[in-house]
Amino acid sequence: FGSSYTLAPRTVSPLQEAPAPRHRARARAAPGAAPPIGVRLLRGLRAPPPGPRAPAMTMGEALAPKRNWEPVPGGGVRAVIGRLLSAPCYPTIFPFVVFSRCEATTENSRWWRRVFTALMFGVSVPMHAAIYHRYALRPGVPATSWPHLLCHAMWFFSFDHTMVWFVVVATELLGIFAIDHSDHRLVAGRLHGPQVLVVGNGPSAVTGGEWGDEIDKFDEVVRFNNFQSKSGGMQKWVGTKTTVHFSDGMLYPTFAEYHVPDATVVLSLFMDRYFIAGSYVLIRGGADLQYPMVCKFFRDPNTTWLEKARIERLKHLLGLKGPKHPTSGMLAIDYFVTHPKVELPVVIHGFDFFQGPVIHYYNDSEPLYERINNRIGVNMHSPHLEKLYVDKLVEEGKVVFLKDWVQQKKR
Repeated sequence: FGSSYTLAPRTVSPLQEAPAPRHRARARAAPGAAPPIGVRLLRGLRAPPPGPRAPAMTMGEALAPKRNWEPVPGGGVRAVIGRLLSAPCYPTIFPFVVFSRCEATTENSRWWRRVFTALMFGVSVPMHAAIYHRYALRPGVPATSWPHLLCHAMWFFSFDHTMVWFVVVATELLGIFAIDHSDHRLVAGRLHGPQVLVVGNGPSAVTGGEWGDEIDKFDEVVRFNNFQSKSGGMQKWVGTKTTVHFSDGMLYPTFAEYHVPDATVVLSLFMDRYFIAGSYVLIRGGADLQYPMVCKFFRDPNTTWLEKARIERLKHLLGLKGPKHPTSGMLAIDYFVTHPKVELPVVIHGFDFFQGPVIHYYNDSEPLYERINNRIGVNMHSPHLEKLYVDKLVEEGKVVFLKDWVQQKKR
C-alpha cells in the first residue's frame, strides 16, 4: 500500500465519443420482413377500428342531469286498489293535515316517527285485544265469526294502515329534507333566457287569439299540474313548449299523461308544513301504490321545491289566514317576478282566478277523479285576494297579460 501507482489514460473508441441517447430509436424492419412476435401479439389485442362517430353532445345535454325513474300512467288496477285501500284512512289523516302547523324539518320527521310508532303499538294493540275479548271470548261465538273479523279489518285499514304509512313517510322525509338543491337549474340561475311566460289553466287560455306559436318563442314557459296542450288541437291556443312544471301534492309530473321529459319540476307547497310535505309522498306513493318511483322522483336533480320563507312571504302579501295557502300559479308568478335573471314584465296567460263554473280549459277531457280534487282544492285558496295582488303587479309593470303584450308588440 505504500507504493505509488500511475494510472494510464483511458482509451476511448470513436464509437463511444458521443454520449448514448436516453431513448433508443425503434429499429425499422426491412421491407417485406415479418414484424417481431411481440408486435404481432399487441396488434391482435388492439381494439377494432371505430364505427361511425356519434353526433357531438351539446352543452345543454352534457349538463342536463340524468333521470333514474320513469313516469307511470294514472289509473290502472294498481291505482284503483290503492285508492280503495286508502279511503278508510282519510278520517285519521284529516286532523293531522288540517290542524298541525309544525314545520317541514328533519327534527320534526324524527319526532313524528317516534309518535306514530308509539301510537301504532300503544293504541292498536289494546284495541285489537278489546275486539278479541268482545267477540272471540263470548260463549257460543267462534273466533272466526264475521263480526269479529270485520271489526279487526276496519280498525286495521282505518288506523293501523295509516300509522304504518305515517312511519314510512316520516322515514323517507328524513332523507328528502337533507337534499342539497344549490346546483338545481333554477336555484343556480341557469335560465334558458330572460323572457318568461307563465301559462295558467283557466278557460281564457283557449279564448281570444291563437297564440300557441307566440308562446313557444319564450325562453321559459311555465305550466301547472295536469295541464294539457296536445289534445283537441289545443296547441294552437296554448303552445307545446314547457321548460318548468309546477306541481301540487298530486305529483302530476310523475304521470305519463302529463310528464314533460326535459322540464324542470318545482313542487310549489312542499315545504309549507310537515304534513303538507308528507302528503306529497303519501298521495302518489301510498294511494297510487307508486312508492319506489316517488322516492326516486324526489331525488331527481331536476326536481326542487320552493323554500318555506318564500311561501310565508307570499301569504303575508296576500293577507291569507289560517289554513289558506297560495295557488301554484301565484307562487310561480311571484318566483319569477323576484328572480334576478328574469326580464320584467313576466307575461301571464290563462289566469281567471276561478271566476266561473269551469276551472280548467281542458274540463271536458279531465278525468272525474281530478275534477273532484280540483273542487276540494279551490276551497283552500283565496282567488279574489290573488286577483287583487296580480292587478297590483300589472300596475307596477312587473306582470302583463299575453293579450296586452301581443298588442304592445304590434305597435
